[in-house]
Amino acid sequence: MRALVGASSVDSVVRVTGNFASESPLYPAAREALLAAFDQGWADPKKISQSASKAAILRNQALENIAEKLGTPAASIEVIGEPSLGHYLSIAGLFAGHSPFVYSSIDKGKVRAIARAHTSDVKELPADNSGAILHLADIPADSVLSLQFANGETGVIQSASDIPATVRVAVDATSSGARLPLPRHWNTALFDSLSWNGPSGLAIMAINNRSEYSYPLPRIAPISSPGSYSLPLLIASSIALENFTGEDLALREFAIKELSSIGGIQVVAPDATALAHLVSVVASGVSGEATVRELAALGIDVDSGSACSPEDLQPSHVLAAMGYETNGHIRFTLHNGTTREDISSLAGNLKEVLQKLRR
Repeated sequence: MRALVGASSVDSVVRVTGNFASESPLYPAAREALLAAFDQGWADPKKISQSASKAAILRNQALENIAEKLGTPAASIEVIGEPSLGHYLSIAGLFAGHSPFVYSSIDKGKVRAIARAHTSDVKELPADNSGAILHLADIPADSVLSLQFANGETGVIQSASDIPATVRVAVDATSSGARLPLPRHWNTALFDSLSWNGPSGLAIMAINNRSEYSYPLPRIAPISSPGSYSLPLLIASSIALENFTGEDLALREFAIKELSSIGGIQVVAPDATALAHLVSVVASGVSGEATVRELAALGIDVDSGSACSPEDLQPSHVLAAMGYETNGHIRFTLHNGTTREDISSLAGNLKEVLQKLRR
C-alpha cells in the first residue's frame, strides 16, 4: 500500500490506497499463461490437424481441472463465452412445456428479465431482512427455480435443504464460485471465471443430468452450447481456479465490527451466514455515489448501487427487497491479501468522509 499526499482536507488518518471494489487482478500465473497463449495463437480444437490436436488436449485438461475443482463431472461442463448468456441457457434449458418459473426478489436483473419474458406462470419469492429467500418449500412440482446460491451484494448464502425434489433448480453460483460446494439438489449450475480471480468473459455451466436439459437456442451443429469461447481464456481460468484459495471469514467479522463502530452505519444482515469476502452497509444521511467518489479521491475503491448494474449506480433492488434503505449503500470486497490494518484504515477514512459529507 502507498500513502497519498494532499488527497483531502481530512488529515488525521494516514491515507492509504486500498482495493475494496469487486474487481481483483488476474492471478499472476493465469496472466502469464493467457499472454503466452495469445502470443502463440491457438488452433481450433474442433479441427483435424496436429496443432488442433494439441489445442484439444489443452482444452480437455483445462475442463477436467475446472470440473474437479467445482466438484462436478467433466462431462457435465459446458463453456460459455459470456455469463449473461449463461443465465438464460442455465434456466431456459430446464423449461419443459409450460413449466412455471420461480425466482426471488433478490435475483439479478438478468434473471428478472427472463421472468418478464416467460410465457407461463411466474412467481417471485420474497426475502426477509437477513436476506433469506422465503417459501422455498412451497414451490409447485415441475417448476423451474432460479436459486442465487450466494448474493453478490450481501454475500448471504441460501439454505437449499427445503426445496422439493420435484423442482428443477438452476443454481446461480457466479458469486460463490469455488467457495461453496453445490447444494444436494441441482440441475444446472452457472459459474463466472471472475469469482476465482480468472479472466472476464468466460462462464462455466454444469448440467447435472443431460436427459433433463434441452438446449434452448437454435443450433447449427450438434453441440450443447455455443463453441465460440476463447481457448486462452479457458486455460487461464483453469490455472486461476487451481491456485484459488477462499477468503478468511474472521476477516469479515472484523470488518463488520470496525464498520459497525462508525456512527450512522448499518451493516446489512450482519448475523447471516455469508461469503467471507463481501460486506454491505448503509450510511445514513449521505448518498452512496458521493461516498464512493470521496473515498476514490483518497485512493480507496469501493462499490455502491446494484452489483448487476454498477455502471449506472442503480439503487440496489436487493437491499430494497430486504427492507433496507438504498440511498447510502456502500459495498466492500475483502480480497485475499487484505489485512486487518487495511480494514481499520478503511474504517477511519470512511468515518471522516461521512463526517465531511454530513456537514
